[in-house]
Amino acid sequence: MNDRWVVLKFGGTSVTGLKQWESIATLIRERLDDGNRVLLVCSALSGVTNALLNMAASAGVARDSAVTALLDRHRLLARELNINVTGLLRQADREISDLLDLIKVAPDQSARYSALASLISVGEWLSTRMGEFYLSLDLQVQWVDARDALTAEQEPDKSGKRSRLSARCNSGPDNILERDWSARARVLICQGYVASHPFGGTALLGRGGSDTSAALLASRLSAKHVEIWTDVPGLFSADPRVIPSARLLRYLNYDEALEMAASGAKVVHARCIRAAADAGIPILVRDLTNRGNAGTTICRGPGSTVHLSQGIRAVCCQSDMAVLLLQNLDTREHIGFLAWVFTQISEAGVSIDLVATSETTTTVALDRIRNHLDEEMLKALADRLEDRCRVTVFSECSAINLVGRGVRTALADIDPGSEFFSKHALLMLSQSANDMCISILLHSQDAEALLFTLHDNLIVTALDETRTNDIYGPSWNEIRDGQ
Repeated sequence: MNDRWVVLKFGGTSVTGLKQWESIATLIRERLDDGNRVLLVCSALSGVTNALLNMAASAGVARDSAVTALLDRHRLLARELNINVTGLLRQADREISDLLDLIKVAPDQSARYSALASLISVGEWLSTRMGEFYLSLDLQVQWVDARDALTAEQEPDKSGKRSRLSARCNSGPDNILERDWSARARVLICQGYVASHPFGGTALLGRGGSDTSAALLASRLSAKHVEIWTDVPGLFSADPRVIPSARLLRYLNYDEALEMAASGAKVVHARCIRAAADAGIPILVRDLTNRGNAGTTICRGPGSTVHLSQGIRAVCCQSDMAVLLLQNLDTREHIGFLAWVFTQISEAGVSIDLVATSETTTTVALDRIRNHLDEEMLKALADRLEDRCRVTVFSECSAINLVGRGVRTALADIDPGSEFFSKHALLMLSQSANDMCISILLHSQDAEALLFTLHDNLIVTALDETRTNDIYGPSWNEIRDGQ
């Protein structure tokens, strides 16, 4: 018995029914048979986080019916799993009601976001406690609180929105925690998405935070690997919902996967990959509905030089971007101008994705989702910047990102017959310093056309020529059709 930990993460669509929980139980038994300890990290049931957010935003309108609908959904799942959760649902009902009251009377934004984080975390608490009840019918399973293992870092954030709803935690081993959890049952289950806040209460790790939780907890336990079980076969050369001919990526290095995640690929969160890379823990992305599929493995070095070869691995679309055009006639000679711009953005609690400068214009791109940047906040930021420059805001933009080694030469491989660039305006073209990503910023209405153009020219054509099947697996169409 090797007694090493493996961490299995299950998203919202993977915990919604009896069939999924039966698959989870099977996976646990297989890992136990291999001599491992198992930590399950689970999201809330699909749609529950949004339901809780809507309750908080509705200011009490139809509150009782919304709470009843959410609890009824869990009650139906409990009936399907043949478990009694009357006490759990009663406790959840009280907690949701109390937190909605706190949100309504919160004296300031910081208090409101603190209560909101606690409210949203109820979804993960419910799904994991119900999972504990079901799995305990046949296995020795114990629930543990992820907030005992993860504490968010302090960040500059006046409103508390970012530190409560999109917090960060450091990666690394925790020998005391490992000894404590290893003294408990061989199978533990805990919430994804949550951490403790340094000033008390709950912090959330941002959308996709359950992936991050899994990698962080794996680092705390010095686990063998993390398994991300989801409803897709793995990472693809493009979003297969948009481009069905996209190819499965069998292997990726951490840096390639990180660039993809930061560039719009949504299967694994960027913070998850970064945490796993810091600890040197492999990530295995697998499809719960097709457990025999090899999926995608993300690790430091798969062992073959072909996996380190140059070439575009994927074309990703990062939507929900905002672009600020800052016009100042002497940007390069105006000492401290860019420092002042960055300070204004930083003090607003916003991080910058891309920036480009010229003599008269500075272009700044912001991720609206990650920064929780609504129209009101965007206008307030633009107003602050108007003090020293003229600001033009484009609120509906996308970034098409080419990810792979040696991307500097990628655009030269585009078919000269393609007329995209002559017919569509670009807002920015940016190349990463590590020669692994080129970002093309444009209006969202033009994004899909460019995605097809680049995928056809830089991946489909190149694959036909080189047959690099050690890297690429079957297409989405082939997997869907069972080929």
